[in-house]
Amino acid sequence: MEVVIGLLAALVIFFAVGYFIRKNIYREVDRLEARKIEIMNRSLADEMSRVKELKMTGQAEELFEKWRQEWDEIITSQLPEVEELLFDAEDHADKYRFKKSKEVLAHIERMLEAADQNIEQIIEEIYELVTSEERNSIEIEDVKEKFKKAKKTLLAHSHTFGRAHAKLETALYEVYEELKRFEAETDAGNYLAAREILTKQNVILDELCAKIELIPAMLADCQSAIPNQLAEISDGYKEMAEQGYFLEHIQIQSEAERISGTLIIFQEKICELELDGISESLQEIHESIETMYDLLEKEVHAHHFVLSETVKTEGALHELTAAKLISKEETDTVKKSYHLSEEETSRLRSIDKQVAALQKRFHHIQDKMASEKIAYSLLKEELLELEKQTSEVRKDHNEYREMLHALRKEELLAREQLTEARRLLNESARLISKSNVPGLPAAYSDLLKEAQRTIAYVSEKLDEIPLDMVAVNILLEDAVSASAKVHQQTEDMIEQVYYVERIIQYGNRFRSRNERLSKDLHEAENLFRHYEYESSLKKAATAIEHVEPGSFEKIGTLVEEDLEELKNK
Repeated sequence: MEVVIGLLAALVIFFAVGYFIRKNIYREVDRLEARKIEIMNRSLADEMSRVKELKMTGQAEELFEKWRQEWDEIITSQLPEVEELLFDAEDHADKYRFKKSKEVLAHIERMLEAADQNIEQIIEEIYELVTSEERNSIEIEDVKEKFKKAKKTLLAHSHTFGRAHAKLETALYEVYEELKRFEAETDAGNYLAAREILTKQNVILDELCAKIELIPAMLADCQSAIPNQLAEISDGYKEMAEQGYFLEHIQIQSEAERISGTLIIFQEKICELELDGISESLQEIHESIETMYDLLEKEVHAHHFVLSETVKTEGALHELTAAKLISKEETDTVKKSYHLSEEETSRLRSIDKQVAALQKRFHHIQDKMASEKIAYSLLKEELLELEKQTSEVRKDHNEYREMLHALRKEELLAREQLTEARRLLNESARLISKSNVPGLPAAYSDLLKEAQRTIAYVSEKLDEIPLDMVAVNILLEDAVSASAKVHQQTEDMIEQVYYVERIIQYGNRFRSRNERLSKDLHEAENLFRHYEYESSLKKAATAIEHVEPGSFEKIGTLVEEDLEELKNK
């Protein structure tokens, strides 16, 4: 019983699986059937009609017949066979011969794909044939126009092509013959062959037109322009050599010979219409010639430079030598008052050696100029280098002189400050002398003597050898301060004297009527006679303000006038 149930279950599964496989096969048959119908419905009538518009002879006729036969083969043979195979596939499926059915379906797929590709190829070939005719009819006019232009140029300017003219004419004749063959193929309906001829001759004609355009200029370069330039350079070279220029380093002659040989080779190639690389080579030759011109011109400019700069350089070296001697004398002078380090003294020795080396090098350049066996361009480079080194040594020398001056600068500044301190004392003495001051207070006299003493001491220190600027500056500070203080106290003292005199004069009008004022003024006069001017001024000013307030300010105006008159004396 269990075996029976197992068999029944297996049968159910087998038929269920078979059902689904057959369903898929039927679906695939339907798909291929639809594709077959689609191919059958594709019409080549429109494409074939375009071919019939052409001359139905030769290649066109052959291709049309081929395409028609291929289409008939597809419709009458291949597609009916596909129809039979589709029935076979269904039959195999019905009989559960699934493998065989799938093999038939795969074969059908390949047949339909081949038919589809065959149709596409026919369409492409038709398009190629028809468009070839259309493009040929358009492009032939352009090709003919280029041919006429090239022919006309050759006829009108035949002398500019030299021996290449015959080659170009032959090449153009060959193009002409091919174009005639193009016409014959077109008339014969061989449009594809005609297309191939036209395309090829168009390329050839483009190359010939390019050569026709290039050759005259190339030949002109090779036969006249470059040879004339070489002759001009050679003449200039000889003339400069006769004038004394040393030009062996330029190698004009060998380069000219090399170029001349190259031009001969180029002319032969041009005559054979072998132009590859010639334009670039001619450009390189022009650059080489330009370089030779530049080198000769460089020698001329260098000659002028050497003649002018030699004089300048000689003068600069003389100036540097003279300045160095002055610096040596200044160094000897400075050494008497200052201590110079070994580094500082060795610096001048180094400058001396450098100047000597520069002079030696300059004399060497002069010897080279006299020998006339060296290029001016090389002499120019040597002179420029010499000028550069001279400038560097001059800079070093100037820095050394500035160092010397800096050593004496502090001394000179101290002497200037000492002179100013003396001037202040002299100015103070002049003011006292012209102001008729009765006498000098003891404190003022002491301050004056101290200022005079410090000034004298600073002067002695400045005359000592070696000079001790640290001590000088310390003493100088005291001297400057003392002289300034003396001058200020001098102005204050004179102002006090003038005030006291003016107040007493003004107060005398009230003395007879004011006993207190008379007493105060008498005390002020007594202080004045003892040179106590500040106390005398306080006493007198207080007394006069007590009698007549504001009188001190009035008197101040008179005192300012007196002081201004004193300064202007």
